[in-house]
Amino acid sequence: MTANALLARLWRGYVSRYAGDLLLLAPVLAVVALAAVSYAAILKFTIDSIQAGDLAAITLVPVAVVAATVVRAIAIYLQAVLSQTLALKVLRDLQRDMFAKITNADFARIAREDGGRLVSRFTNDITVIGEGLVRGGQVAIRDSLTLIGAVGSMFYYDWALTLIVLGVFAVAGKPLQMVAQRARRTTEAAQVQIGALTALLSESIGAARVVKTYGLEQREVGRAGEAFEERRKLAVRLARNRARSEPLMEVLGGAALAAVLYFAGVRIATGAMTLGDLIAIIGAIGVATPAARAISSFNTVLNEGLAALGRIFGLLDEPAHVVDKPGAKPLHIERGRVAFENVSFSYGDSAALTEVSFSVEPGETVALVGPSGAGKSTIFNLLPRLYDVTGGSVRIDGHDVRSVTLASLRASIALVAQEAALFNDTVAANIALGKAGASRAEIEAAARAAAAHDFIGALPEGYETLVGERGGKLSGGERQRIALARAFLRDAPILLLDEATSALDAESERQVQDALKRLSHGRTVLVIAHRLATVREADRILALEGGRIVEVGKHDELVAKNGLYARLSRLQFQHAQ
Repeated sequence: MTANALLARLWRGYVSRYAGDLLLLAPVLAVVALAAVSYAAILKFTIDSIQAGDLAAITLVPVAVVAATVVRAIAIYLQAVLSQTLALKVLRDLQRDMFAKITNADFARIAREDGGRLVSRFTNDITVIGEGLVRGGQVAIRDSLTLIGAVGSMFYYDWALTLIVLGVFAVAGKPLQMVAQRARRTTEAAQVQIGALTALLSESIGAARVVKTYGLEQREVGRAGEAFEERRKLAVRLARNRARSEPLMEVLGGAALAAVLYFAGVRIATGAMTLGDLIAIIGAIGVATPAARAISSFNTVLNEGLAALGRIFGLLDEPAHVVDKPGAKPLHIERGRVAFENVSFSYGDSAALTEVSFSVEPGETVALVGPSGAGKSTIFNLLPRLYDVTGGSVRIDGHDVRSVTLASLRASIALVAQEAALFNDTVAANIALGKAGASRAEIEAAARAAAAHDFIGALPEGYETLVGERGGKLSGGERQRIALARAFLRDAPILLLDEATSALDAESERQVQDALKRLSHGRTVLVIAHRLATVREADRILALEGGRIVEVGKHDELVAKNGLYARLSRLQFQHAQ
């Protein structure tokens, strides 16, 4: 997307909606510019008054200077507040849209990118854009108006001398453009590297237990050091790019002043202009030079911001594939029968399932077993349409899951995974995620069903206790029972259990297993099984290998066959009783 297209989209989609803020900001920036330009007129008035010996006029000079300074100071304060307020509103909207996009994106899109890289979009990219927005408002209006006003006044005092000055500054156009383009390329590389660095840090800190147990501290310090060094190199390149424009403008400013002094001396000597005109032009150059320098410097910042903006709009424009089909209708569960009919699915070029067919009747519990990569998790992912099948169909009560609305489909399913997903909120709030608007009585009833009520009551603030980031203030068993309570509260007709009791102690497991039996009555249950107790209690077992169902039956039947399940039972289940 071109620079103009990016800026136009930012204006239409985010900036223009705050017309009131813009109407307040624009005149303030104009006042800042006009107050700056007035200094040249004050200088000319002062010199002319001195030459004329007009003492009355000279006494007005301090008043005019103080008035111009006070007005400009007030306007600069208002400009800073108003421009920051507007920029922060735009950044908030961008972040909100980005988060909504990622949250509603296909599961495949979220899974393929490190969380750290995604987080960097909300922090580093937004910071770069924020700087561009704030400085953009100042430069686009204030400094541009200052420059226009200063140049206009210079033409008024002496047009010939002004043309000479402009000719000197025109020489800088091409070098400044090259600096800005280089900055945009460097910024793109820097933002990508920041995402990689954020992902590395998140990965290393999150794996602290493994790092310390295996003595990997120095390895991780080395990896992070290499990433920090790469970050430093890119930051130095950015600093060099930014630093190039100001010295260039400084040299050109000196050249312009030299040209002014020479040609003005000649013109004053010949009577073509007055000393007051010269002083006014020098004052105007003094006002115009910082504005021109700001514009040249901003050109670099702008291109850095455009690089970040391009990444953000690229994310917002990514199409979603798992969406409601035209004419999709709400799913109304009558029985809750689940059927996989010749289902095939591939992750890219890698086949995960090949022509898998089976059904699960209401009230039936079917266990999925198999080695890693056999396709168990893929089956779980296809039922709530985290992915769409590449062949065949998944049906609930005869309805293809692609023909019903996603909201109604997922409302019919409860999932409890091995790793309990808790949010940094209260215990009650985490359980209540299972059902919108759940009452306290319903939350506590779900907790009792999950054998969680007693330990919750013993927490410092009971159900109002904050669980910490990812439930870090609770034990693994406690986290799992809260996740189970959430599933009980959801009361969905279809349950997906990824060995939901694996993290519990013996007594809690017994209580939860009893509750699961009650909850499973009349419901459809799919279990990824890792424990022999779970397998034994299943109505049927599907043994998967290489994305295919190779054996179906009950525990004793499959052991007698001495096939895949028998090998798994000897190697895996005997050690996980």
